[in-house]
Amino acid sequence: MHWIRISQILCVFGFLKEFRPNEPFIFEYLTHPPKNFTSTQVTEEIYPIGTYSNFATLIIVFLLTDFLRYKPVIILCGLSGIITFIGLILGDSIPALIFVEIFYGFYISAEVAYYTYIYAKVDKEHYQAVSSYTRSALLLGRFITGVIAQIIIIYGWLDYHQLNYLTVIGQVLATIWSLFLPSVGQSVYFHRKEPIVDSDVGSSQRINDDNAYKKLSFYSKVKRAYYLLWKDFVKAFTNLYIVKWSLWWTLASCGYLQVLVYAQSIWQTSIKENETIYNGAVEALYTIIGGLTVYGVGKLKLNWALFGDIILSIFSFIMAVLLFVTSWSYNIMLQYAVYIAFGVIYHSLVTVASFEVASKISEDSFGLIFGINVFLGLTFQSLLTYIVTSGNVKKFHIRTQFTIYAGYFAVLALIFALISVFTIIKAYKKKEKSQHC
Repeated sequence: MHWIRISQILCVFGFLKEFRPNEPFIFEYLTHPPKNFTSTQVTEEIYPIGTYSNFATLIIVFLLTDFLRYKPVIILCGLSGIITFIGLILGDSIPALIFVEIFYGFYISAEVAYYTYIYAKVDKEHYQAVSSYTRSALLLGRFITGVIAQIIIIYGWLDYHQLNYLTVIGQVLATIWSLFLPSVGQSVYFHRKEPIVDSDVGSSQRINDDNAYKKLSFYSKVKRAYYLLWKDFVKAFTNLYIVKWSLWWTLASCGYLQVLVYAQSIWQTSIKENETIYNGAVEALYTIIGGLTVYGVGKLKLNWALFGDIILSIFSFIMAVLLFVTSWSYNIMLQYAVYIAFGVIYHSLVTVASFEVASKISEDSFGLIFGINVFLGLTFQSLLTYIVTSGNVKKFHIRTQFTIYAGYFAVLALIFALISVFTIIKAYKKKEKSQHC
């Protein structure tokens, strides 16, 4: 099947999966009837569980994705979404919501199958394009979600609770659509078809076909997969260019996810009583602008090897300033605008990071590197959640938390400013040396 056709089928799933009209108003829903949880309960007892669950399940999901060859995990992603949002409808206690967050964490972890499936089905030359398409599909889904949710709330057609039913419908449709995805005949580690030397058993026997692979014991398959995983890991992370882009990807994702989870919490401190809430419209604007920007970035031709570091530094600093403004402003419209700008910058740069990393590694190892970067991002996010938001170390007001996040991105900007200096000096010396030759 042509790579564009495969991309289109996958993108429809991504679009449907993101149809979750309850999410722009989830904080309002949880802190008002019929749920009536306090803001503290939501931010300190409920939300952190989703982060921890995502962190705990990601590696298992990644390995299952490869072992089951992508499609079954994509189907599981849809099913876990159905369970999550039905649980949200029915749950009315802290333990029930903790159960929901555990499944939500798995639901988010299973996205790794969505992102990596396409790299098992298309050639390396199309990586930049498909990276943009898959991310744009997610953003387009969020745009439609935001528009529909906002219109429904403004006109009072449904309340916050009833939006959950539309979300469940979206997850059901996504799950059904996932059944039509083309199966992947091989995977990177557990079902690799090309010849390799089975060095773990000290022989030079080459495994060339499916029949030979099927004769291997489960233990031999695991050993073989471990050997390939370790080989790809070492090959990738001994390349400083990959390490550099992965560093930004990891740290920026940590900060972005934290802002994404707690943005509605800080907005609530700025919204006056009986004031119209435009969270859905904000999500719609953010995602359509982000989607168009990400698509454009996918077509952009720039010497990222030379200018990438300074661009990452500048925009990381801008993200820090935006978060600092959010932490101090009580103007909800300004906070909305800052949120949009912050999200657009992140999605644009993380798309660049993904295709820069993909272009420097073997076709088969992108899923591993993607999984490692996401896992490290979740590791840092879990630490940040435990220290800053959970109240286990110290109770910080939500505005203080956003000041901390601003400082976090300022440090990230400084790191890449220093890296950019070394990159430019190295390029200058290389050019000077070539002129003397």
